[in-house]
Amino acid sequence: MKQKMMEKKISKTKKIIVAEAIFVFGVLIYLFFSIAPTPIYPLQGLVIMEPDFTFEIENGEEIIISTDKNFTIPIVLKEGSDVTLPPGIYYWKVKSRFRESEIRNFTIRTNVGLNLKEKNESYELQNSGTVDLNVTKKKNGLTEIEIILDVGQSKEFEKDNSTYEGKQI
Repeated sequence: MKQKMMEKKISKTKKIIVAEAIFVFGVLIYLFFSIAPTPIYPLQGLVIMEPDFTFEIENGEEIIISTDKNFTIPIVLKEGSDVTLPPGIYYWKVKSRFRESEIRNFTIRTNVGLNLKEKNESYELQNSGTVDLNVTKKKNGLTEIEIILDVGQSKEFEKDNSTYEGKQI
């Protein structure tokens, strides 16, 4: 009789241990799936006009960006990182310690911009777009000079009755 009671206690203890193990395993599975890294912004397929934007993520440590779906040449961003991306299609995902999010894509659109600032004795032309420009200076309908202005670059010209035209290279 004593042995039967002992066996019942052992059986009950085993059941409690199995139930606790199942509970712990369930909690771990829940945590694994509930804290998945999540890309928030840019949205899937978004076309961005300005290359100066901020990625938004949740539950991640790194943002991985590439120009191809296989991430053969990835750009890895950690918190506080800055990157300037030229126009094009990009694929991105978020990575945590153990997992990666689904892959999303976005497009940075080409933006041609040429600013003309008047100074005392000259004009300053600045490439304010996202692509390099071929700038033509014309006077009386004739091409006087052609120059390349890289993104962000500026050049001063003497004030006269010239016209300026910038085209994407």
